[in-house]
Amino acid sequence: MNTIKTALLLFIVFVFTMLSYAQNSINGKITDSETHESLAGANIIIKNTTIGIASDNEGNFSISGLNNGEYILRVSYFGYETIEKEISLTGSALSLNIAMVPTTIDLNAVVVTGTRTEKTLKNTPVLTQTISARELETKDLNDISQALENLIPGIEFSSEAQGKTISLQGIDPQYMLFLVDGERMAGETYGDIDYSRINIADIERIEVVKGAGSTLYGSNALGGVVNIITKTPSKKIDLDASTRFSNYNTQNHRLSFGSKIGKVASQTSATFDKTDGYDLLEGNSYRTQEKEDALVLNQHLKYSLSEKFLLEGNLAFMSKNRENTSADLYDRRNKDLTYGFKANYFINQQNNISLSWNADNYELLNKVDENNLVSDYNNLYKNARLLGNFQLYDRNLLTVGAEYLSENLNAPRNNIDDKTNTDYIIFGQEDLQVGDKINVIAGARAHHNSQYGWHFTPQVSGMVKVWHFAFRGNYSKGYKTPTLKEKYMSFQIPAPGPPMFLVGKEDLEPETSNYASVSMEYTRSGVSFSVSAYRNKISNMISENLDTFTVKPGGIIEYAYRNYEEVILTGVDILLKTKIVNNLFFTGITTFSKKVNNITNEEFNNVRNFTGKFNLNYNTGFKNYKLNLNLQSNFYGSRKIELMDEMTHQVNTVELKSFSLWKLTSTHTINSKYIVKAGVDNIFDFVDESGGYNNGTSGRTFFLGVGIRL
Repeated sequence: MNTIKTALLLFIVFVFTMLSYAQNSINGKITDSETHESLAGANIIIKNTTIGIASDNEGNFSISGLNNGEYILRVSYFGYETIEKEISLTGSALSLNIAMVPTTIDLNAVVVTGTRTEKTLKNTPVLTQTISARELETKDLNDISQALENLIPGIEFSSEAQGKTISLQGIDPQYMLFLVDGERMAGETYGDIDYSRINIADIERIEVVKGAGSTLYGSNALGGVVNIITKTPSKKIDLDASTRFSNYNTQNHRLSFGSKIGKVASQTSATFDKTDGYDLLEGNSYRTQEKEDALVLNQHLKYSLSEKFLLEGNLAFMSKNRENTSADLYDRRNKDLTYGFKANYFINQQNNISLSWNADNYELLNKVDENNLVSDYNNLYKNARLLGNFQLYDRNLLTVGAEYLSENLNAPRNNIDDKTNTDYIIFGQEDLQVGDKINVIAGARAHHNSQYGWHFTPQVSGMVKVWHFAFRGNYSKGYKTPTLKEKYMSFQIPAPGPPMFLVGKEDLEPETSNYASVSMEYTRSGVSFSVSAYRNKISNMISENLDTFTVKPGGIIEYAYRNYEEVILTGVDILLKTKIVNNLFFTGITTFSKKVNNITNEEFNNVRNFTGKFNLNYNTGFKNYKLNLNLQSNFYGSRKIELMDEMTHQVNTVELKSFSLWKLTSTHTINSKYIVKAGVDNIFDFVDESGGYNNGTSGRTFFLGVGIRL
């Protein structure tokens, strides 16, 4: 009898358990709120779960596999305001019809870089700029350098012997941290990564945060963080393919294939770029743009064990060939292999935890002859991270994490043999919402470096909303340990005359910074206007000392790295986005910046005190044909740089004059599937007479491209 009672009790418990975990279904349709047309390809996800899908060609969607409970459904689509809707599932089918509102600025778009947590643009106290995949397409932006230079205040690229180099309002490239899905990238030359590695076909969006980010991201983030967010498929078949041709036999080929079937999602992306290059300055030992080609492959896999448990894996590979015209340089092959794994557990709608491992190996190989490659530089990063987000009480979110980061460098070209740097890190961040108008975030990072011991970096950000205004303030302390190259390198400068070397110094001190910024943002339907000002004080700044040199036995000339005392960077960004009339949109960005030696009070003349970026975008068409016209204009103020003469070894000051670049792109879409793109870059035929240091442009170019989207 007792056995029967026990069995009956267990049966009742089982029934109630099954009822509480009843599988629910959500069905609905996504439409345009103004035209009532169906929106195909809208992304629908259940926040803080593994479940998501895309609307079909009729705008319909269906989601199943959710247990009873409270959830947040998020719907996003380019050109429309992101919607988040609270839903309650009780075991019966739920029907939803969602009308999306067209917008020029999606302030409900979700970003993650500024806080390492999901926040909408309008609700993040850390000012963040974003670039979407659709913007990359309509503005004909074919690599990461074009995307950042055309759309982000203060960023500029120029051409140098080693390739493209980035500057952010006077910040050198070694202070800009580039991430892919939050993970570091190995390999650098004078602070620049190999920008060819970033697969433009794999990008969902780009997020840029200026200012010291050492609290969340560690060393190298004194000036800002660029985070590449890769695509996640939400349809059974999602195919994009395109090809583009322009002057100098420049070709850009793109392929992106995504698929989500059941619990498995796969995203495969490939790019192949090539150019025959060009030369702007005869008699120099290198071309402005060398002849090169690059193949980049990316593979992402995601498997949902349940609605709460997600496994991820990624693999990336690059192979790049470069023909150097200088007799002192070998032709080269650049290789990179990145792989990583991540496990995510969503405890509930507010709490989650993740464990990740990522490795990145970047290598340069010299082609000493047709069949022989010799490694000249080999850099390996290994990074493990445990990260958790916990809501301990209402209107609070605590983020805590621990990291292990190891860097190894073998660089025969720099006479570096098997040097290693190791960091152990713990960090925490408190996100506190005070009422509906005030948000405060404060965090700290404890950082132990194998050579420099412990260091502590705090950060605090706040935002106050008043009417249609948002006021933001931010203070952060940055920290950057000297790189292995800066400490140990001995590099022979390829130039005629007596041997010249650039050498490292083992007694270099870490660089620190104090960054503060304030901003005001005004937003209403169809218009967004913001003004932001910043001040970044960098102490012990590390740079090459080209002012003095040491003569070694044998007539060898030796330059070395050094620590400057203090450098202060200040600047103002002004940004306006607005709809002029129906289908015509304007974006304007102006930047004013200054860089000063705080000891001598002398201003650095290698910074452009003014840049401006302006864009007009027009959409029109009818049922089976859509036209997009985009006019981009960039204005650059003058600046000066110091260059060493290859023959005399004298350092001379060269003035780079102000100039402007204009680009017109027309994109024609037929039946929502077939794309034809044509346009002209550098409309007014500006040629960089400096040989590449001012911008590297060779004059007017024309381009034509075709593509297909399924």
